[in-house]
Amino acid sequence: MKKIAKITSILLAVLFAFSGFSMSVYAAGEDALTITVYDDVAAVTSCRQTVSGVIDIPSEKNGIPVIMISNFAFENCNKITQINIPSSITKIGSNAFESCTSLEKVVFAGTNCDIGDSAFKYCSSLSAVTLPSGLKKISDEVFYGCTSLASLKIPESVEVIGKEAFRICSALTQVNIPASVNVIKKNAFLGCSSVTEYNVAENNKIYSSDSGVLYGPYQSIYDEDVASPVTDKTLIQYPAKKSDTSYAVQTGTVVVGDYAFSGNKNIVTAVLPAGVKKIDNYAFSECAALSQVNFPSALTKIGSQAFSRCASLKNLTIPASVTDFESAFYMSGVTNVVFANGVETVSAKAFEGCTELSGVSIPSSVKSIELGAFYGCTSLGNVEIPATVTSIGKNVFAGCTNVKLVVEKDSAAHTYAVDNDIAYEIKKEGEPGTTDPTTKPSEPKKKAVSISIDKLPDKTSYYYKDTVSTSGMLVEVIYSDNTSEIIDSGFKISPSVCSERGVQTVKVEYEGCSDNFQISVSFAWWQWVIWIVLLGFLWY
Repeated sequence: MKKIAKITSILLAVLFAFSGFSMSVYAAGEDALTITVYDDVAAVTSCRQTVSGVIDIPSEKNGIPVIMISNFAFENCNKITQINIPSSITKIGSNAFESCTSLEKVVFAGTNCDIGDSAFKYCSSLSAVTLPSGLKKISDEVFYGCTSLASLKIPESVEVIGKEAFRICSALTQVNIPASVNVIKKNAFLGCSSVTEYNVAENNKIYSSDSGVLYGPYQSIYDEDVASPVTDKTLIQYPAKKSDTSYAVQTGTVVVGDYAFSGNKNIVTAVLPAGVKKIDNYAFSECAALSQVNFPSALTKIGSQAFSRCASLKNLTIPASVTDFESAFYMSGVTNVVFANGVETVSAKAFEGCTELSGVSIPSSVKSIELGAFYGCTSLGNVEIPATVTSIGKNVFAGCTNVKLVVEKDSAAHTYAVDNDIAYEIKKEGEPGTTDPTTKPSEPKKKAVSISIDKLPDKTSYYYKDTVSTSGMLVEVIYSDNTSEIIDSGFKISPSVCSERGVQTVKVEYEGCSDNFQISVSFAWWQWVIWIVLLGFLWY
C-alpha cells in the first residue's frame, strides 16, 4: 500500500509540473467553478454548464487573489441568472460570458476592470449592468446581441467605444455619450432599432449631437484601430426610431456613414448639404418611407446597398460627379433613372432587382455599363444605348423579360443584343435621341423646392442706411429632381438697406423659396453727432 501511495504521489507531481505549475480547485461553497492558480494569482477558467441561478465569484482561493475571468470561461452556461464580480477581478477575458442566455444582471464591486471583446455577446436576457466607474474602453462586440438591454450608463472614464459594441441591442432607447469618449469605432450602434436619440456631452471635443443625431470624425474602414480618426465630419448614426419625417444634414458634413439612417421607417425627406462627397454602404437601406433625397454636385461615391429596399424612392438623377454606385439601389422601388451628362460608367449591379424600374435615360457621355447593372429589372421596356458605350458587362439585362434595346447599327450595344439574344431595334440614321451628336437629350425643367444659406456674405456689420452687400454669399438650392447646386447670384434680398439699429434680419428669395440671415447695424460716429444735435435742438 505504501508503494502504491508513493507512485501516486510521484504521478501527481509530474502532472503538476507539466501543467505550468497550476492546480484546479473549486471555490468554497461553489463546486461549479474551476479556479486555476498561477504562482501568486488565480483565474476563473471554466464553469460547469449545468450550474444555475446566482454566481458569486470568489475574491481569493486559499489566500491567493482571483484577478481574472478567462476567455470563454462561462460560455454557454445558459442557466445562470446573475454574476457578482468582486473588486479583485481586474480583467474579464474575451467571450467570457458569451451565450449565457438566461443571464439578467451583472454586478461589479470594483471600479477598475478591463472587459474583453464579446464578453457578453448574445446574452439575450441581460437587462442590468453597472459598468465599473474607471472603465476606459467598451470593447468590440461586448454587448452584441444583448436584445434585452434597455438602458446602460457609459462611465465618464470611457475613451473608446468599440466596433459593433452595441450591435442589435434592440431594446436600447437612448444613448448618452460622455465627454471622455474620443473614438467610436465602426457600426458601434448598428441594429439599435429602438433608439430615439443619441446625446453627446457638450464638452466632448470629438463628437456632437444634433436633435439626437450623432456626428463625429470619419473612422476609416481600412484601419479600424486608428487612434486618431480622419477628421472629415460624418453623420455617424441617425436614430432608428426617430419620428421626424424630414431631416437636413448639418452643413460641413462630408460623409454619411455606414448604416447611418438604415431601418428608419419614418424619414421621408433627407436633405444633404453641398459638401457631401460620400454616402457609405447601407446608409439609407430599408428606409421604407424615403422618397426625397438630393445628390449634391460634390458627391463621388454612393456605397453598396446605400438605398437598398427603399420602396418609396421613385425618381433618381445620378450627377456627373458620381463615379461609383455599385449595388447602390439594390431592390429599391425606383421607377425612373436619369444619368446626368458626364456620367461615364453605369456601375455593376447598381439597379439589380429593381422590378419597378421602367425608364432609363443614358447620355452619350456613358462609355461602359458594368456587370449586372439592370439584372432582374422586369419592368424595363425600351432602353436606348448610345454608340459611345463600348463596353457592356455580363448579365446587364439578365432577367429583364420585357426589355428592348434601341441601338445604332454595328455599335457595341448592337453586337451585345445579338450575342445575348436580347430584343433590339436599330435606330434610324439622324433620328433624334441620346446618341445623336447634334442633339442633346431634353431634360425636364427643374423647380427649386428649398434654399439654404451655405456661406454668409463677406460683410455682416453695417452702419445705419448702408446698402446690404451679398458679395461672397453662397446659397444652396434643392431642386424637384433631387439635385442641388450652389449659386452666388440670381437671388434677391430684402430689405436691401439697413433700416434699423441692432440685429436686422435679411430675407433671401429664389424662385419662390426663402431663407434668412442676420446682420448687425450701428450708428457711425458722425451719425451719433447728428442725432445728439437734433435731440438738443428739439429739447431747446
